[in-house]
Amino acid sequence: MLKVYSDAAVNGNPGSAGIGIVITGTDMYKQLALPLEGQWDNHTAEFEAIRLAISWLVENNQTHSITQFFTDSQVVARSIEKKYVKSETFKPYLNECLALLESLSYYEINWIPEKQNKGADNLAKQALQKAIR
Repeated sequence: MLKVYSDAAVNGNPGSAGIGIVITGTDMYKQLALPLEGQWDNHTAEFEAIRLAISWLVENNQTHSITQFFTDSQVVARSIEKKYVKSETFKPYLNECLALLESLSYYEINWIPEKQNKGADNLAKQALQKAIR
């Protein structure tokens, strides 16, 4: 089983952004701190965080395990769970996430409070500092 935690940090609205991803499983522990280019709002950056997490799994052939995703973004968790988002801005992100998720054997999306997402949050803040520079 894999557990994937994702988070975004944004400076301003819109502003610079960074993504943090933690992936854990049997014989696996991966941390990613990814600065984003351009201007981002918080929700869009959170969608990008989970999109990049799913992409990493697909690109690294980690698609056969049961995978639990954890995000502190209720918008992202609910949208993926329902496979629907009202906002036209978020639709391309949702559609890409759903397409990538089809590559996984089994997955769950879980919303967690911010305080339970500290690892990904710290990585997102590190990446944000790189994006600001």
